[in-house]
Amino acid sequence: MSEASFPGPGPDGEQPPPGIPARDETAGMPAGVPAEDDWDGDAEMAAYIADLDAGRARIPEEWEIEGPAATISLGDAADVDLTELAAMLGPDGLGGEVFARDRSAGAMRPGPVLSALTEQAAGGLGRLTDNQVTGAMFAARRLAARAAYLELTAVAEFTRRREVQYEDAKARKVPRGCREGEFPDAELGMELVTSQNAARDTMDLATDLETRLPRTWAALGAGLIDEYRARLIWRPTRCLSDADAAYADEILVGLAPGLRYDQLARKATALAMKLDPEAFKRGKEQARQDRQRVVAGREESGNAFLSGRELAIEDALASKAHIDALAVALRKGGLPGTLQRLRVLAFNDLTQGRHPLDRLAGPEPADDAGRDAHQA
Repeated sequence: MSEASFPGPGPDGEQPPPGIPARDETAGMPAGVPAEDDWDGDAEMAAYIADLDAGRARIPEEWEIEGPAATISLGDAADVDLTELAAMLGPDGLGGEVFARDRSAGAMRPGPVLSALTEQAAGGLGRLTDNQVTGAMFAARRLAARAAYLELTAVAEFTRRREVQYEDAKARKVPRGCREGEFPDAELGMELVTSQNAARDTMDLATDLETRLPRTWAALGAGLIDEYRARLIWRPTRCLSDADAAYADEILVGLAPGLRYDQLARKATALAMKLDPEAFKRGKEQARQDRQRVVAGREESGNAFLSGRELAIEDALASKAHIDALAVALRKGGLPGTLQRLRVLAFNDLTQGRHPLDRLAGPEPADDAGRDAHQA
């Protein structure tokens, strides 16, 4: 055995043979690391106190050491400038302007570093200015958008795998109903505890964002838009060709961050209609054929709702106008209540086999709308 390879003292404390030196336990240590016997705690403390007096170091505030710490690997934070990160966590970090809108946290990509900063800020929001609290709020939104992006990435992968499984089972002539991957929306719905239709929509959204709407996909991953804005861009453009969808993607993703949901929905619909009116019309007709239904459900208040979904526009407008006319006739006939309440009465009567104007004790109103409504 060579001198370099001798392992040193054995488990019982025996020494190496004469002429062979014991292993140097400090070999390979970084330069500047003293041996244990050379460590001078008093000198280190004196140097630390000198640094405090000279302003080169500071005693951490009590709030900075409260709560759990966060450990972030360099790999997770590889795109963050280390000097900039040190400034964030230093004397002018979370206690200063890190979440002000013109500082780094406002532009940092959503990831482990921003998450750690936001978590720590949330534990002491009372120390932040209004501007910084707003910055922390937007940071949390970007993190939520990133989380949605990660979930949809996994959904897209799930969808691809089930498609491969289904095609393989089909090629092997496995009977229908027994093929692997044949009902991925039902499977995903059970996993995510949602309906089969909602699961299918999420699968289609994830697939189209990756393949047909790359700018919207990138904006969601960067936290510039949330998942609902991505859905508002995707839904009216799903009927368009790949080229038209790409054009709409380029236009809408630039507008989306600054628009309310209703504004973005109108813009996306108008653009899809302009790019390909026939395709948009076919998409509407297909949705009406596949998804038209009457839905009853529970409101958050504990009450309920009843609605018709995917109705033809002319049918919905005609039904609304009929209910409005009945509500006006009821008010003119002396029935008390606001027009909103009378519309609800008319709606309930019509859907339960009663005629709303039978509520009037007197003769039928001479109003044209009332007569037309009663005759209808």
